Amino acid sequence: TEDYKELTYEAYGYGGVGFIINVLSDNNNRATADVNMIVSKTGCKSASAGSVAFNFQRKGRLTLNKEITEDELLEMAVEAGCDGDVSLEQPDPDGRSDGEEVKCVVITEATELGALQAVLQEADIGCSGALVQIPLTTVECSPEDEEANFKAIDRLEELDDVTNVEHNMKI
Repeated sequence: TEDYKELTYEAYGYGGVGFIINVLSDNNNRATADVNMIVSKTGCKSASAGSVAFNFQRKGRLTLNKEITEDELLEMAVEAGCDGDVSLEQPDPDGRSDGEEVKCVVITEATELGALQAVLQEADIGCSGALVQIPLTTVECSPEDEEANFKAIDRLEELDDVTNVEHNMKI
C-alpha cells in the first residue's frame, strides 16, 4: 500500500494575496516540484513555511443538508461539549463548491469538529466535515489581480495531488 502524506505549501499571489496549498501525496518530491512549477509559471511567489499561515486560523467546517437555527446549533454544541465558538453561515457554492444539497454551514474549533459532527448526525442531520483555513484578514485586490489569482488557483487545483487552495482574497 502507498503511504500518503498531507503536505502544506504557502505562496503569495497577485496583490499580496496569500495562498495555502493543501496536498495529499504519495511522492513528496513530485508534489513539491509540481506545486513550485505552477506557482512559478503563474507569476506567483513561493513563500517560506509560516509566512502566509499566520494570517489564517485552522477551523472545522461542517456542511449540513438541513437548515437549523442559531439556537439549535448552540444547543447541539453544548450537548457535544464544545467550549469554543460555533457559528452558522450561508453555503458558499463559488468559493468552496457547496452543492445544492447544502442548506447551511457550521464553523467550529478544529478540535471540536468530530464531536459536533457526531451530535448532528445523531439528530438525523446529514453533514460532512472538513478542516479548513479561515483568513483572519482579507486582502482587497484589483479585478485584474483577482482574475490572475483565480487562474493560479485553478491551475494548482488541476494538479492530482492538490486537495484544495485556501486564500485570503476579499471577494
